[in-house]
Amino acid sequence: MIRRIKYILIYAALLVPSLFYGQKKSDLLKRQEKKLLEKIEHTKELITQTRATKKLTLSEINIVNKQIQYRQRLIDNYTFQLRKMDDKIKEINRQINSLTNTDKILKEEYRKMILYAFKNRDPNYKFLYIISSSTFSEAFHRMKYIQYYKDYRLKQIDRIKKTQINLEIKKKEYFDEIKRKKSLLENKKQEKIDYQTDKNIQIISLEKIKNNEKNLAKDLEKNNLKRKEIAKAVKKAIEKEIRALEKLKKSKFDSSNEGKTLSKNFSNNKGRLIWPVEKGEITSRYGKHQHHLVSTATVDNNGIDITTSKNANVRAVFGGKVTSVLIIPGAGRVVMVSHGEYRTVYANLQEVYVKKGELIKTKDKVGKLLAKESGISEAHFEIWRILAEGLNTVNPAVWLSK
Repeated sequence: MIRRIKYILIYAALLVPSLFYGQKKSDLLKRQEKKLLEKIEHTKELITQTRATKKLTLSEINIVNKQIQYRQRLIDNYTFQLRKMDDKIKEINRQINSLTNTDKILKEEYRKMILYAFKNRDPNYKFLYIISSSTFSEAFHRMKYIQYYKDYRLKQIDRIKKTQINLEIKKKEYFDEIKRKKSLLENKKQEKIDYQTDKNIQIISLEKIKNNEKNLAKDLEKNNLKRKEIAKAVKKAIEKEIRALEKLKKSKFDSSNEGKTLSKNFSNNKGRLIWPVEKGEITSRYGKHQHHLVSTATVDNNGIDITTSKNANVRAVFGGKVTSVLIIPGAGRVVMVSHGEYRTVYANLQEVYVKKGELIKTKDKVGKLLAKESGISEAHFEIWRILAEGLNTVNPAVWLSK
């Protein structure tokens, strides 16, 4: 009996960490599912807005592509969840079988005890059993045995009741898990249908792009020129700042303890900065590269473009000081915020909520975006760094929170 208990304890010790890890993994998958569903819901909203113009746009295709990616990731998520569910169902079923066997054993043991008690129901039996002892010590132990046997019977009843309660709990857990699995299978089935629908739309749209490639290439070139104007204006504004600092016999950027702390704080938050819009999708990436849809066009981007809802607000990704508010034809208003040797740039604004010299905090609203002809808005976001050897831009996508 002692050896059996030891094995049970060892098994439980090994099983508990495994169950704990399994639960953590399941919780992570559920959180990922929730996030993906939110992203898909937002891309659906953006697609609805762009389609209202009844004109094929690259914005719509970009968002559809993003939605397809999210749908594929969601299908994969459902597949992983179903695997975890199957493992859990098997484990619950194993526990049910174990509890059922335990219940049978306990009942059989109790039946034998009752039968033994019935056969020895003579009230004088216990007394004769004790006084027939050869020594006082033996009589004492026989008294203890009779008391122990009585307590054991009572405990056996308690064990049977607890086992049956646990059995009912596990059975309910089993049927609940089966129900959840059935619901998840339905969700996965529907998601596959939606995925294929989006893929069909993508195929049709790509065909339209091929037929309209020249005009789309011209639009992309206009965007390149607009970004060049932003870069030119930003560079000019930063150089103006530098000249002002040099007049005060300071370095190219604030070298005070406060300036160094701001630079370090900003740098330490690489990969954790909040997004400049509450909801959005990166539809034009950083750097110079061939466009992913229009093969004849090249994109030259000092930052990233984030497609979002029409007239959405733009917010500061990190606390700092507003150093410039510019107006650029085609790019609306542009706000630049200082973070020591770093500058964040927010463009395509129709309204600005801050002014030059103002200290702002993370998440403070900077302005409201212009609306595009396609029925959505696009935030242009850049990060610049002032170094001893000159000015550089960095890829904002790697600085933003995942």
